[in-house]
Amino acid sequence: MKIWQGTKLMRAFAIILLFAIPLYPKFPLAAVGGTYVSIRVTDLLVGLMLSIFIIKMFWRRDWLLLKQPVWRFIAFFWAAGLLANLSGLFLTDFVNSHLLWLHWLRRLEYMSVFFIAWAALSTKTDIKVYLRVILIVLAAVFFYGLGQKYLRLPVISTMNAEFSQGALLYLDKWVRISSTFAGHYDLAAWLVLILPIIIAFVIWEKNLFWRLGGVLVALAGFQLLLWTASRISFVAYLLGVSLSLLLMRRWRIWLLIIVLSLGFGLHSKELSARLSPQIRPMVAFIEDSLYSGRSGLATVWPFQPLPKVTVSPPPVAKRQKALPQPSKTFPTAGQSAQHRRIIREPARTWPKPEEVQAAAKRSSAIRFQVEWPRALRAWAKNPLFGLGYSSLGLATDCDYLRALGETGILGALAFILLLLHIANKLLQGRQSKIALDAGYSLLLAGFLGGLAGFLANAVFIDVFEASKDAFYFWLLMGLGYKLANLMLSTKVSRRKGNK
Repeated sequence: MKIWQGTKLMRAFAIILLFAIPLYPKFPLAAVGGTYVSIRVTDLLVGLMLSIFIIKMFWRRDWLLLKQPVWRFIAFFWAAGLLANLSGLFLTDFVNSHLLWLHWLRRLEYMSVFFIAWAALSTKTDIKVYLRVILIVLAAVFFYGLGQKYLRLPVISTMNAEFSQGALLYLDKWVRISSTFAGHYDLAAWLVLILPIIIAFVIWEKNLFWRLGGVLVALAGFQLLLWTASRISFVAYLLGVSLSLLLMRRWRIWLLIIVLSLGFGLHSKELSARLSPQIRPMVAFIEDSLYSGRSGLATVWPFQPLPKVTVSPPPVAKRQKALPQPSKTFPTAGQSAQHRRIIREPARTWPKPEEVQAAAKRSSAIRFQVEWPRALRAWAKNPLFGLGYSSLGLATDCDYLRALGETGILGALAFILLLLHIANKLLQGRQSKIALDAGYSLLLAGFLGGLAGFLANAVFIDVFEASKDAFYFWLLMGLGYKLANLMLSTKVSRRKGNK
């Protein structure tokens, strides 16, 4: 009975979710018609916890959560999505009805863990427990990613319809690491969210064991980020970490982390190859501005010019002449086992630079020429309400344009206002006297950095629709929002006591 009446149950729920969401692979339980998105264990887990939370709230008649300003913004966002769906069904008729409601309910599900996290943090000192849990989780994700890279541990991916059926995949040496996530972009977005918070925890923590462990885990997380080779997430990570450290006024630590991050990031083979087409023109501009000829920065710049991609194939005779000596046998159609064609091919350990550059250009072209124009056309058809959820398919690669196309100006405005309200609450809590005196302003600066990095990532990736990322984002924002609320309520109670 004590467990039911207290916050112990919500604490247990929050810790379970912090562990289960990133670590449990996305095995499908039941398929949903019309899409390759499936119902998974985490959906059932969150549904069970949310049901208990609602029953508990009604049983105890505890309406404190509904009195919080954030509830009004969340309710406004849900209502805007509901209106967009009704408009899509009865006005524009561009969507499949069951997918439309599935996408809407999925967003409600992701945001519902915000309430569980909010209820789980009863005192400000409890935040230390949850941050230590995140350290352990990141260490586990790193070691599994290490096993994927060197021990051929499998990955469960949802990158396409075939992979999402739950097949165990084994990555080649040059394939980007996904660890326990369903894709390398999902893993990179999660790292962008938690790394600023972990760095803030390391600066705030007084226990030497956990501080040293935090440093090692942060380094491991950065290595994972390099293995994902996501240029978008790498830039978002730099923005998030910079914001959190500058808010803390840790200038030297900021300079050290940024210099080391850029150095190791540019040293990464695939990440540097993906970044070099964007960075090289800037370097050339700086070089032309500061130096003459080919001196100065050109002597220390680590990149070599990438070879141009050959469009037309070489002549057949030259191609045959370039083949190495045979080592493997492959039977051809219509031949017996005695007559085989033997070809030797050298083993490859890394993709060619032009292949990496072509893949990066193809990724950008999909966004700029297909997905983003599609979202803008959808918005133009119904500027106020959009065409409804699922009308843009599974991917837009920009959450803001996705909100605009699916829910119109009303839904996009509700979405942005909710995020701004959370950011403002974190900022207010960080500036309170109790937060400054007790050092909790450092942690809230880390939450602000994680929020900023995640929002920057959302410009080019649908991070709010990736289940593991979205769940974790709303969990952490629930913890951060409640911590800021505790800082402000302590300040108010002290003023009343003085009077």
